[in-house]
Amino acid sequence: MKKKYIFFDIDGTLTDSNPGGKILESTYRTLDRLRKNGHFVATATGRAQWMAKEFAELSGIDNLVTDGGNGLTINGKVQYIKPLNFDDAIQVIDDCIKYHFPYAVSIGNENVLYSNQHEIENYPLHVQPVVDEHLDFHQVEAIYKIFIYLSQEEEKKLNLDKLDYMRYVADQIIIEPTEKYRGILEMVHLMGGKEEDIVVFGDGHNDYSMIRQASIGIAMGNASQELKDIATFVTKRNDDDGIEYACQYFGWI
Repeated sequence: MKKKYIFFDIDGTLTDSNPGGKILESTYRTLDRLRKNGHFVATATGRAQWMAKEFAELSGIDNLVTDGGNGLTINGKVQYIKPLNFDDAIQVIDDCIKYHFPYAVSIGNENVLYSNQHEIENYPLHVQPVVDEHLDFHQVEAIYKIFIYLSQEEEKKLNLDKLDYMRYVADQIIIEPTEKYRGILEMVHLMGGKEEDIVVFGDGHNDYSMIRQASIGIAMGNASQELKDIATFVTKRNDDDGIEYACQYFGWI
């Protein structure tokens, strides 16, 4: 059996809901069998590395493409996490201040978000923000993600031409990388693999790039239609043993 390099999105793919959710027993079973059969197993997620690492410990996966392709962790060791372009990110933050859009910023690989606006404390974030009204983001070393609360109409006021971003919920955008395949290629090359042996699983808009470019791109049954339209194969839903079904279909387990 030829070795495959198999990358799984987390939320809505490895888990049975998006966001969050749990891993099905069939998925645990499949991951174990894939590894026993000699395949390389990794995640490819938009999650920050610290957040993906917590999940990876549950799933037994220690090879992670994180931060939307900007982070690599191999055998549990961080290789790198690249920040956003600093000047472009600062321009967005300055515009948020100008237009009074509540925002919080990730400035490191940690379970913390920062803001200089107390208003952000009234908005739902995955962590409680640290607010310092004197904080000047022009003086920080790096910026990794920016969480902004605004409507689609208000979004037009920001200069987002040079930065990737996602709108997972109606009133928020997250400035974050979305080129997971860039990190996937880097990891496969570091591991001595070939591009033709890459397999990816995904369900959402930020999986589009990797599904389109991978040799085999598998869309979950719960995936967006745009993903299904370009996928090599559409498997069952994430909550209906979709990962196990696809791996059996292709003979990897």
